[in-house]
Amino acid sequence: MNDLIIKETEKTPSVTFGINGILKIEGRSIPEDAAKFFKPILDWTKDFVAEKIRIDIKLEYFNTSSSKFILEMLRLLENNPENNNNISVNWFYEEGDLDVLESGQYFESIVGIPFKYIEYEEM
Repeated sequence: MNDLIIKETEKTPSVTFGINGILKIEGRSIPEDAAKFFKPILDWTKDFVAEKIRIDIKLEYFNTSSSKFILEMLRLLENNPENNNNISVNWFYEEGDLDVLESGQYFESIVGIPFKYIEYEEM
């Protein structure tokens, strides 16, 4: 298995999924075809196994269809018994952005993965 690297565009986030167990998604996620954008991410996630997994999600904005696929990705990682439930999520949100913070809290309430919330100053 190779690392998955997708470059950021105006409407899609950068994605860096490493076989070292560090998975990063950063930027804006408002793809016109979310299923097409997230397909390689979900395909990679289905086969990914690591002793320890850290997911860093730093999305300044994401639409509803992206939300659906982010949740699906988290569930795939959580439900793979070979990952031994040794998964953590760092959920970054811009200072005062309660919508993004609450989205992270919602995801955490659905999946059995612990989230750490990290507030950062506006860029």
